[in-house]
Amino acid sequence: MPTPTHVLAAPVEEGGEFVFAHALDSGIRVWMRGLTRLVDERPRRLRGVAAPLYGGTIRDLVPLRDFVADFVEHAAADPGGPLAEGRIRDTRPIVARTGSDALSNRMHFSYRAMSPLHTVGPWDGAAAELLLSRVRGLDYRHIGFFATGLPELPAGAAPDTPAAAVISRERAEHLAEYLQAPAGQVLHHLGHAARR
Repeated sequence: MPTPTHVLAAPVEEGGEFVFAHALDSGIRVWMRGLTRLVDERPRRLRGVAAPLYGGTIRDLVPLRDFVADFVEHAAADPGGPLAEGRIRDTRPIVARTGSDALSNRMHFSYRAMSPLHTVGPWDGAAAELLLSRVRGLDYRHIGFFATGLPELPAGAAPDTPAAAVISRERAEHLAEYLQAPAGQVLHHLGHAARR
């Protein structure tokens, strides 16, 4: 009997949504669906296969926090399938593209960056990256994001398409800690690739 897939569609304030799915296996699959707010990057130093950068606000932090915590609590200890290490090609990492590593930004926001994400299935172009941000000291229900390179999940499509970005179990544990931390105690975790 196959394990049922758990799915969360997280609406974005500016339009579109993220789709997260897991079947208690090797990680949380991530897609975007109809995101509308493109970030105007300055200076423009993009070349080659650089992927567009999206930004905005996930309307409700609580379902995402509960979804990640549920995965961490119940997922199998041994990965159920192979994950490919993501590679950033011909573009700057998301931390540099967003300026989130600047001291002026770190004073007001805390970040959890997953850069790059693991992938499953065929992959072409720049690696998927996701960065979540919270305002320091304020307990908002929403959470900010920047995303690039995520695959698009067409409207009406089931989240079992062959290509997906994946938050590995280890990264899901770190993400759960970040999402559950009280607003005043959120630590600054940029999670550069060297710390993977």
